[in-house]
Amino acid sequence: MNAFTKVIVDGILRGLKTALMLLRVMIPVYLCVTVLKHTAFFGVLAGAAGPAMRIFGLPGDAVVPVVTGIFTDEYGIVAAMSGFAFDKAAITTIAMITLCFHSIPVETLVTRQIGMPAWKMTVYRLALAIATGVFTGWLAGWCF
Repeated sequence: MNAFTKVIVDGILRGLKTALMLLRVMIPVYLCVTVLKHTAFFGVLAGAAGPAMRIFGLPGDAVVPVVTGIFTDEYGIVAAMSGFAFDKAAITTIAMITLCFHSIPVETLVTRQIGMPAWKMTVYRLALAIATGVFTGWLAGWCF
């Protein structure tokens, strides 16, 4: 096997491995969100979160990918968002909020490992997510 063929085969194998890793996260999250959407709990959750989500220019349904993002990574957020019909402005705003405030349990452990106060970093990231969400929601609503 020549070097070019080896690179191609290696790339394909790595790509498949990455795809399988992503699917292990995305499929369960997508299924959970889909099931949640068809329960009475979802209506209560979306209704209760509606006023808070409106601060960002988002519908109450946006609470699902935002909360999913707090506990998972970006791929979980994408899976959670795919269960809804958000417009471009909402998708952009949700993405910006969750980029600032995602995977909190894991990142709290990492923060502790490097010797930083985890609660300070969590508060900082939450404040940054809120400020970013308000600004992005305003800007996205103005642009789209």
